[in-house]
Amino acid sequence: MEKLLVKTNLDNTQQAFCLDSDKALRLLAPAGSGKTYSLLWRCLTAIRQATVKEEAARVLIFTFTRVARDELRDRVRTNPTFKALDGSVEVNTLNAWSFRWLKSRVHNPRLVTSSKERVFLIKNNLQPIWQKHPAIKDLLTDSKRKFKAEKGMMDQIDFMKSLGFRHDKHNTPAAFRKHLQWLVEAGLQSHVIAFLDEMQELEITDRKASYNKVIDQIFDRFMGFWIEAIEHLYQTATLSFEDQKYWTVIHLEKALAEKKFTTGIARYHHILVDEFQDIGPLDLNLLDLVAKINKTQLCIVGDDDQAIYEWRGASPDFILQPNKFISSDYKTHILEVNYRCPKNVVELSQRLIQHNKRRVPKNVTAASTAVAQIDVVSSPAVDTSVDYVLNMVRQLLEDNTIGNVALISRKRSQLIPYQIIFAGSDIPFYAAEDLSILLSSTFDELKQLLVTKAQSTMQTPFAPDPIEGLLKLCDKVKRYPVKKEDRGAIKSFFLAQRPRSLVDALITFYSYTGPLKGDNRGGAMTKEFYGAIRSFLHADSVSAAIEALSLEFDGLQKDYGKSLDDIFYADPPFLYLSAYAERYGDDYAAFYEDVEKAISTLVRTSPEDDESAGDLSWKRKLHLMTALRTKGKEFDVVVILDCNQDIWPSKLAITDEQQEAERRLFYVAFTRAKKHIVLMVNDQMFQELAIPSPYIEEMGLSINRTVE
Repeated sequence: MEKLLVKTNLDNTQQAFCLDSDKALRLLAPAGSGKTYSLLWRCLTAIRQATVKEEAARVLIFTFTRVARDELRDRVRTNPTFKALDGSVEVNTLNAWSFRWLKSRVHNPRLVTSSKERVFLIKNNLQPIWQKHPAIKDLLTDSKRKFKAEKGMMDQIDFMKSLGFRHDKHNTPAAFRKHLQWLVEAGLQSHVIAFLDEMQELEITDRKASYNKVIDQIFDRFMGFWIEAIEHLYQTATLSFEDQKYWTVIHLEKALAEKKFTTGIARYHHILVDEFQDIGPLDLNLLDLVAKINKTQLCIVGDDDQAIYEWRGASPDFILQPNKFISSDYKTHILEVNYRCPKNVVELSQRLIQHNKRRVPKNVTAASTAVAQIDVVSSPAVDTSVDYVLNMVRQLLEDNTIGNVALISRKRSQLIPYQIIFAGSDIPFYAAEDLSILLSSTFDELKQLLVTKAQSTMQTPFAPDPIEGLLKLCDKVKRYPVKKEDRGAIKSFFLAQRPRSLVDALITFYSYTGPLKGDNRGGAMTKEFYGAIRSFLHADSVSAAIEALSLEFDGLQKDYGKSLDDIFYADPPFLYLSAYAERYGDDYAAFYEDVEKAISTLVRTSPEDDESAGDLSWKRKLHLMTALRTKGKEFDVVVILDCNQDIWPSKLAITDEQQEAERRLFYVAFTRAKKHIVLMVNDQMFQELAIPSPYIEEMGLSINRTVE
């Protein structure tokens, strides 16, 4: 059989995988180990073996993203070595493959993707359904609650599908509870809790109810609606992204029950699943059925150490325990040579990830004897880190030996100061990700509030209307804007006052005792509004003004419900924006101009998909991204920002499982580097003492450079 691999440069671990005649295989492929190359060689070997035996051999490869799909397709088409695969290998995503399957079984299906369309489904298409379910009807007809419910309801309907719930199987309390328990046993307890919390957030369940009571309430108040809604939308050929997979599962189950297996030229003899560590329960069910309908088994490919998508329903347990979740006869191969990273990067990353207990042990070595430069840089604060990185990036971009540079953050908000300063310094960069906080409507409102602050002492007629300015500020003091009736009462109050500036208007407003957010007896609520707005208007710098908005204005705080429509609320950037703004003093105009320049840059450099065909800005030398977007990429230089406790790992990581997930994320970011790694550590963050990330010590590193 070794003759099948003549003239290859596969190492021993790669060859063992490619030549294994079993189909139920698990390939664990650590970062930089030649996974894609090995995967394609296994396909080629399978086809050559079938040719010798004069048998058919069709191969199906599932990828996790369209980018990965297109890369594999391109290799098959353009690499002479793999030309023989063209026509015998299909490469596709689960969603695309499923939608093609459904289109031949559902007449004229309509795929609903936009937020606006999804809200329309709840408000209109599903109205005949929710009218029959009292709890959902009360929610969607209550003027105070319906807006949020309309936004979040379809997300919850789909989230349940992604977690493997079935309208035709989990339609009894016992079956519903049994599946919840299965999710917990599959390592998805955090998602069960998130699901229960969101049911409470939508006010479908009672906030102070016990766990068992909440489960009962979800089944009694929501499951009946969920079951009917799913059936109703399918009968009208209206599908969401999750429906592509959900209904394909149901069709495949029916075909299997009727023993209608795929045969002839349509049959796949080999099915390989890339990035298997990133799949969720619905994906798992679908893949299992695709294999069974083709009378074959799944070859699963991935790396448990790079399982970083648990936040969207994936579970590392599926790749860690295939014998439990797929079948009982899985054989494991491990690729043990890293071809991307220098020797010390491989050694340090292995030292780091070995602190995780929920993983398969691996003996990974580096093919290269080169040693990367690794700098652990101590900086007094975030703003000095920004300046240091700016100067370093300038030098790197002028270095012809450096192909590309990545600035990697844990959160989106960490990147905002860098977007502003790079744009202001005319340094082109690529930020192809959901970094659209700067482009959000709420961030635009924040900018306008800062303009209002800058103009607060100007007097009419040359200043904006002070009463309108005050009302705009009032709209952000509490979670939701001031009601129309309250707004009218406030305007009437000011008719006889006629303040000439915003500061004057605020002073006058202090004596207002009319309606304001309900009970305002004695002007108690007015005084709350007055205090918040005064702290903002009396701020002595841009930084202090931003901090006041963060501390005093509830309408700008993190809010899951609002984040469904505006990404700003998913991760409000106040802390990093305030720290960066210290350099501007009270120069609001300069700050505004630099932010506008950064926004105009983002408009040009943020395509809808990574590396989209219509935008070549991804080829720029400098990349800005969160760690979640680094998977599958490599850079000559990697700069990991804010390597401090509570950032790496996140302060939200409490359980052992969450802590291990954070370490995997840092491991992925660290192993993107080919020549040089810079770990930025802050001595202080936002006027508080900051501690270095524990990952630095776990790798045996220490600070070797200090910024004065």
